[in-house]
Amino acid sequence: MTTTGVLERRSEEAPRTRRWAAAAVGTSLLVLIVALLLFGGVASAVPGLSDPGVLTRWGLPVGRAVLDGLGAVTAGLLVLAVMLPAPSGKLADDARRATRAAAITALAWAAAAAVVFVFTLSDLVGEPIWDALSASTIVTFASGIPQGQAYAAVFVLALGLAPAARLAVGRGGTFAALLLAIGTLVPPTLAGHSATGDYHHSAVASLLVHVVAMSLWVGGLAAVGWYAGWGGAALARVARTFSALALGCFVMVGGSGVLNAWLRLDSPADLVTSPYGLLILAKVAALATLGWFGVTHRRTSLRRLYAGEPRVFRRLAAGEVIVMAAALALGVALSRTAPPVPDDVRQPSVVRDLLGFPIPPDPTPLRLVTEAFPDAVFALGCLGAALLYLGGVWRLRRRGDRWPAGRVIAWLLGVGSIAAVQLSGLMTYGMTLLSVHMVQHIVLMLISPVLLVLGGPITLALRALRPAPAGERGPREWLAAAMQSRPLRVLTHPLVALAIFVSGPFATYFTGLFEYAMRNHAVHWLLSAHFILAGYVFYEVIIGIDPLPKRPPYAARLGMQFAAMAIHAFFGVALMESARLIASDYYRQLATEIPWFSDSLDDQVLAGQLTWGSGEIPGLLVLGALFVQWYRSDAREARRFDRREGDVEAERLAYNAYLARLDEQARGVGYTRRAPRGQVAQSEERPPEKREAGGSKPPLSTS
Repeated sequence: MTTTGVLERRSEEAPRTRRWAAAAVGTSLLVLIVALLLFGGVASAVPGLSDPGVLTRWGLPVGRAVLDGLGAVTAGLLVLAVMLPAPSGKLADDARRATRAAAITALAWAAAAAVVFVFTLSDLVGEPIWDALSASTIVTFASGIPQGQAYAAVFVLALGLAPAARLAVGRGGTFAALLLAIGTLVPPTLAGHSATGDYHHSAVASLLVHVVAMSLWVGGLAAVGWYAGWGGAALARVARTFSALALGCFVMVGGSGVLNAWLRLDSPADLVTSPYGLLILAKVAALATLGWFGVTHRRTSLRRLYAGEPRVFRRLAAGEVIVMAAALALGVALSRTAPPVPDDVRQPSVVRDLLGFPIPPDPTPLRLVTEAFPDAVFALGCLGAALLYLGGVWRLRRRGDRWPAGRVIAWLLGVGSIAAVQLSGLMTYGMTLLSVHMVQHIVLMLISPVLLVLGGPITLALRALRPAPAGERGPREWLAAAMQSRPLRVLTHPLVALAIFVSGPFATYFTGLFEYAMRNHAVHWLLSAHFILAGYVFYEVIIGIDPLPKRPPYAARLGMQFAAMAIHAFFGVALMESARLIASDYYRQLATEIPWFSDSLDDQVLAGQLTWGSGEIPGLLVLGALFVQWYRSDAREARRFDRREGDVEAERLAYNAYLARLDEQARGVGYTRRAPRGQVAQSEERPPEKREAGGSKPPLSTS
């Protein structure tokens, strides 16, 4: 196709792009207005309370919808720029066009944040905009109120994002701008319904995942549709890449939405008896519709697109964007609707505020399983880890490759063990009893990493990921480079891996870090992640199957495991014999309101006994696995040696046979006497054992 033909095609498709974009905006506003009217999101103020006025009551939700839409589109345009081809790491013309568009939408995003800031201030003080605005109130609102801080942060970050996107010339800079856009989406999620109430830390985390995944999904599809509208040359490649991203976002949006609804609703009946629950059902219907769109994309439109027929893909993408716009509007209406208030009004409690959830009943073996703890970070993380692994196995099976079932079982057991200690009563009572927490520690550091390592996730990823086109670097190439990088060489050095593994418990429990983690849920998440990663790196060096830069010999690995077992046993003894109470202020504060709380020092002794007694069992299992690998390695080496020696013996026998044939030919056929110059050579046959007069030797030696 000539350049003129491409320009004509793009000019024909541009009006269609504008039409479906206008349809998406109109649908979003219509759904928002209907939802606000039906469920009271713009109802007038309660008698006796100040009313900010009609402009604020309608302007705030509409401004929030515009703000969320611009944020999603900005992030989606940067996702498009990252997905587009970048030969030698430099952005091509199409990608530069996407980053320039992202810079423009980022400026509009900042302007929308300023408008929402003003409307939110008016709504909180209960006065119209012209009465609420003043220099002092703006400064106070932006510096001391969570909502004001959130929208002020969005304004500043979006302003900084505009030049960052405009000046990006390579894939690395574009990816950094995308991370900045994702960070700009975060502040509003920290100031809303999810930031209050029980399990607020989990509610905030689930809402954060929900918002980011939804924004990347909605904005990414809008950007891909925009790219298709002006006839992008790499549309098939972009659509295939975005299809995988959209599937992941769909899973994260659905999982985080279910978890957040579980935290905000007092009972399943609230789904049909409260405005909040009805809006959730409407969002579920929208999500189901989007799932249908995704299935249709994979079955029909993507295949037609690969065959050179992009029209079906564009039509389906336009319809999907319109449904997504409606889902965003429902989300805004949901944020303007208060969740149902439980029948038992929450009583003020210092310990309840400290824990972040109601005080649990007396601990029993059954309650250690049934008192669930809805931790969004580990729930969504375990779900994603299991689905990604199974997706890699499915991709190998589709192309005819095999993956051992034992590795699949090991990985799923490892992920399941993490979920078992982080989402059950072990986590609930682990926040109140050191002995129960130590059970979590043992599983996360000594059991789960072993199972995860035996699953071989890096090897699976390297086999399942598609190689990038020539001249580019994709996820597979980046992963392969990371596995041979200098930081990984240092991290997987036997002494470094051992030092990190054995020093973690001492640095955590015999300093103030543990108490700080118990009071701060974000630090507690990081502490649990440290246990898992430290154990994973250590056992990867000892019994791992993934490709490391260098792995020590089996004798050294055996010594590492024995040293780790000895030091861990010493940590358990030190915990039992310590006369100083770990996290003393924290546990004394719990004892003031928890009636069944036992003596903290006795519980600490029990924690040490559990560590000393049960820590050896996983170590012995690792030693067993190590000896099995050692035996198999020696057996493989012996077979290689036998094959190599067999090849050498065969070559020697073949060479001797060759020499024997030459000797036989020389003895049986005879030789040709060289004639003097000018005469014809004559051949004479005689027994080679007879010598000529003068004692000449046979012409060929058979030595």
